[in-house]
Amino acid sequence: MFSGLEQYQQGHFFFEKGNNLRTVSKSVPDLPGVYYVLRLFKGKVETVYIGKSGTILQAGGFKGQTLRSRVNNKQENMKRQDYFNQKIENEQIDALDIYWFVTMDEDNNDLPGYIEGLLMQQYFKIYGKLPEWNKEF
Repeated sequence: MFSGLEQYQQGHFFFEKGNNLRTVSKSVPDLPGVYYVLRLFKGKVETVYIGKSGTILQAGGFKGQTLRSRVNNKQENMKRQDYFNQKIENEQIDALDIYWFVTMDEDNNDLPGYIEGLLMQQYFKIYGKLPEWNKEF
């Protein structure tokens, strides 16, 4: 779906109802980057969320959550594990496919917020709106 991510260390995992999010996301690195969530349901695949990890400080250091901790944190004031399970139940989702990309490591030095903005722009250009689970940008 998104172009310009090929150079980054990347991967993905599936989350289905009843899965333990920490277990299925254990291969996500503790590094800065971006991620997006695909909803698989009724034979369709839709991007429903785009996010980033942490914040870059003025001096160039990284503050806050890494990709793994961000994926496992909270969304809409509830644990992401519970949020995903609730969405799967309410929207009759078969599974979620979460893709992650490390944008800052020994090979790349791209700000997660910048790359998140590029992904949001690509999505917005195609659909004229944000992904369904992104309330604002």
